[in-house]
This record gives sequence, structure tokens and C-alpha cells, in this order.
Amino acid sequence: MTVSSHATAFPTLTEDELNCLAELGKRRRFSAGEVLFRNGERGYSFFAITSGEVRITESSRGRPQEVITHQPGEFTGDVTMLSGRPPVVTATAVGDCEVIEIPSCTVRRMLAEVPDLSDKLLKAFQVRRELLEASDFLGVRIVGAADSKDTLQLREFFYKNKVPFTFYDVAEEEGQQTLAELAVSAEETPVIACSEHIVRKPSLAKVAECLGISREIDNDLYDVLIVGAGPAGLAAGVYGASEGLKTLIVDAVGPGGQAGQSSKIENYMGFPAGLPGAELANLGFLQAMKFGASFTAPIRVHSMQCTSEGNHRVELCTGQTVHTKTVLIATGASYRRLPVENCSRLEGAGVDYSATSVEARMCRNSTAVVVGGGNSAGQAAMFLSQHACEVKMLLRGNDLRKSMSDYLARRIEQNEKIEVLCETEVQDLTGDSRLRQLTICNNTTRESVPVDCAGLFIFVGAKPHTEWLPNEVALDERGFVLTGPAIRGCNLWTEDREPCELETTCPGVFAAGDVRSGTTKRCAFAAGDGALAITCVHQYLNRG
Repeated sequence: MTVSSHATAFPTLTEDELNCLAELGKRRRFSAGEVLFRNGERGYSFFAITSGEVRITESSRGRPQEVITHQPGEFTGDVTMLSGRPPVVTATAVGDCEVIEIPSCTVRRMLAEVPDLSDKLLKAFQVRRELLEASDFLGVRIVGAADSKDTLQLREFFYKNKVPFTFYDVAEEEGQQTLAELAVSAEETPVIACSEHIVRKPSLAKVAECLGISREIDNDLYDVLIVGAGPAGLAAGVYGASEGLKTLIVDAVGPGGQAGQSSKIENYMGFPAGLPGAELANLGFLQAMKFGASFTAPIRVHSMQCTSEGNHRVELCTGQTVHTKTVLIATGASYRRLPVENCSRLEGAGVDYSATSVEARMCRNSTAVVVGGGNSAGQAAMFLSQHACEVKMLLRGNDLRKSMSDYLARRIEQNEKIEVLCETEVQDLTGDSRLRQLTICNNTTRESVPVDCAGLFIFVGAKPHTEWLPNEVALDERGFVLTGPAIRGCNLWTEDREPCELETTCPGVFAAGDVRSGTTKRCAFAAGDGALAITCVHQYLNRG
């Protein structure tokens, strides 16, 4: 740990800052050995220490290990204070101590209303989690077969929701030792172990509930329900919550969308060195949570209908119902499956639509094949070249710059580990439980070549996630949502007024980002769309 990171993670509050906290909370005393909060405890409080010491410990290895001991003027907490999830550490009074306690329900208001103090706390919370993850902290242990779809699904869910975890492959010695330690057979995997809790073949819904990612939705009327937590949905969450709208965000997996699967985004304004898509998504997520937005996953919408009061009733896959004045469709788009035999069967077992560290691990000392010529495909190829022994990039056309940024195309051309094959497509895939080989075909020469391959990464033909929408929401010929000027004259639009710019044919329902017809498929565009959507929500709520 560097001196600067320690100072950022564990700053000392001034007397004025402590007095400010005292006005929001209450002073309490704890005796030596008394626990302030425990690992896994829901709704835990924030504590600022005024006298004595408080020791923070974690038990991911089965025994308590000290993380830090807070001195007077320091405080407890990390990013879970924003997300509403249980802590992964335990706080205990070393001797008799006095603290200022801020209950969990007040923490977000404190961060929103005291900006100077908020900056200090937020930076500390984020760096603390980074330091913890960089230590020998195991987090949740996942044990399973590396090529198991269920195991990969768990790992992706944890990755996208920023849940610290360590993966053990049952095919490796350490994985077998972990199974023996947990008294679990290979047939019972995947298994997750969190402290003393062991769950065999867990469902995502149960995991999300245990980790505090999914939660009960209150019966109050929301101002806006945001369906999808990619850049558009997160930006809308930030602006909606910060402008006082009661905001709920739901997602089928977790924050980030397609952008969250990008290994590095370099053309997003304000980050000249670039940053991983997952990091950008996490920052947006924390920002939305800071302002009071609510979030739950994994959630899919089953149905949506307009009520007689002009509001919307939205049924979720969990059986819960959301009552909301407006809905923002921000479900984005995903890449289409190749029309090749075995493609669907091998999805999650060597055939993937994203290239994060989870998938890249499978390509070590092997060949990775990337299909597509856009920025996402280019970023994936660059990232995979750091893990695979070689990367083959397949283009249907012959121009790498047709839909890719020039800076990225130049890097690919200069990377000795990446081979760009123009006018080339995948012909077939082979493998039993996992992809082992594919055949590529040059469309000009008709020459076919077999390639031993550990991972096929597909980034072609975006398909919008609109299958859940009711008939009242008009779509274009490719299934993207029509909005604003595009719905004028549409027989589904029956209002006397002009639609808002991002409004759909269903009044009070808006669309933003990649799911919307005619948009530019870029992260920054989606974020701008999300911000604009909240302006449209205000216009709708203030109509008449």
C-alpha cells in the first residue's frame, strides 16, 4: 500500500466535520470487545470514532484477519454504504470507545447534503475496497468447472456487480483441495462459499438475495423506472436521482451493459488514459446510489401496462410489481448468434459475446478468434492479445476502418499477436462440452482452414432487447424502439400533444441508448441519451 493511497483510504476528519456528523447522528459508547457491526449484517451504520479504537477484520480464510485499526477522527465503511449491501468485514471496539453513529438510512442524505465531506468519504470508500481486493482477501469463493455454463454465469454476475470473489477450477489441484475442505463433490458444483455459508448449485436469484444485490421493492409510486443499467440507464439514474425523482433501476445481470464488458474504453471524454468498461460502469453505479437511486438485479420485466390513472404497472420476473409514473427503456442490444451449427450449444463454453478477464482466462496458451470489425471487437482483440498466444480477427469485408476508430485500427495493425483476416467467416464449430476447434472460410477463394481455438468472441449484428415490450410501443423494421419525431403520424400515437424527443408511442414511456432506433452505438452517446431522457421525464411530468 502506498502512502498516498493509505492517506486517501483512511483520512482523519476535522473537528468541524465531526461536529457536522454529530448533528446528523448520535453519540454512542462501546465497551472493549463489543461489535459495532458484523460481516453480512444488513442495514449497518456508519461510525466516526471520537475516542478509543475500532478494529476492522475480515474472515474470508476462515479466521479473523486484521484489515485496519481506526484511530480517533477516522471512520468505518466502504462502498457497501452506498449500494445497501451487507459489509464484508467486522468492526469491533478494541477498548472502550466513543463514536458518532449515522444510521444506514441517513448515509445517502449525508453524502448528498454535505458535499465537501462527501468527497472525502466517497474517495475513501472506493480506495478501501480497491485495497481490500488487492490484498489476500478471498471474498466469495466459487468452485466449479471452468467450462461450465452455470459457473461462468456466476462469475459474470459477480464480476458485473463488483462482488469480490476467488475462482477455483475443479480440474486444478487447488480446486480439488478446496472441494475437500468444503466437503463438496465435483458433481455438486458450482458451489459458493462465503465465510461459513456453503451453497451448492446456487441460483442467481438466491445469490443476489443473499448478497443484498436484489431486494424487496416498496409499494410507493416511483417517478421513473429505468429498465437496463448500461451507460444510458446509469446516466439516467444519476440525473433522475440527483434531481429529486424517486428512481428505481433494474437489470437482468448487473451494471454496465455492453460497455461494462469492454476491456478498455479510450475515447470516452475525461479519461485520456482510458479505463475498463466495468470501472466506468461501477463509478456511474456508485454515483447513482449516492444520490438515492435504488437498484436491484437480476431482474427481467414480464409485462408493462398503463393504468387508468395514467401511470404504469410493471410486473417483474420475481413476482413483484412496480408502480411508476414513467418508464425508461434502456435495455440496449446484444450481439447476434452466428448462423453456424453448434453456436448456441457452445455459448458460455468457448463461444462468448464479451471479453473480460473471466473469459480471457480460458484462452491462455491458445488461440482466440474475434468476429467483427467495430470498436468492441477491436478492444476485445487487443485485450485478448495479452492472454492468448495469438488472436485471429475475422472481417466479412476488407476495410478495418469502416466501423472502427482509426486509433484502434492502427494499434491492431501494429500488434504482432493479432492477425486480421478480411472477407473471412466462421464455417463450423466443433467440441463436446467445450469449443475445441472451428473452421474459417475465405469468401473470395473459398478456402477453408481448421483452427484449434479455445475461445470464439462474437461482436456482430446488434439485436435490441425489446422482446418484453407491449404492442403499444412501436418498433422499427429491425426491432429498435421508435421515439420522438419518428412516431409522428404513427397510428399508435393518439395524444393531441407533440411527443417528447425520446418518448415512445406509449405516453410516459421513453427509450435511450442502443435500444433506440437511429442512435450512434457509442458509450458517450448512450450516456448523453440517458441524461436527455430525464429532461423528457420532467417535461412529461410537468405537462399541462
